[in-house]
Amino acid sequence: MVRMLKKSLLRVINLTLIGCATPEYKNAQGECRYEAYQKYPIYNVPKIVTLTRPVQVPTGQTDCVTTHTGNVANTTCNPVTRTEYVPYQQNMIVDENAHFRNQAVRSCTAQLCNSRFGNVECKTK
Repeated sequence: MVRMLKKSLLRVINLTLIGCATPEYKNAQGECRYEAYQKYPIYNVPKIVTLTRPVQVPTGQTDCVTTHTGNVANTTCNPVTRTEYVPYQQNMIVDENAHFRNQAVRSCTAQLCNSRFGNVECKTK
């Protein structure tokens, strides 16, 4: 489940970043991606990964609200909480080459764009 959420988040981030890219940048990136996958193929290995999850922790304070109905006052108090992130470990399948492959694609794309358009974003004048 966590792995699926992590992959979905990465796809959204990638689509957001790629969404701003020019067609020329996307073409250069595609050219570089093939070479990067040849040099750094997918290498999935099981691994214990440390992740964090949010936990609500009481601060010791309370938030009270008093309501009046006729001659009766009702006070309701709720504890004030803060979010803390607690680490935990989980077995996951991790692509050991993903970081190196992505770095190679970014570097190659920047070089192609710079040589073709004079800038690393492949922006045309």
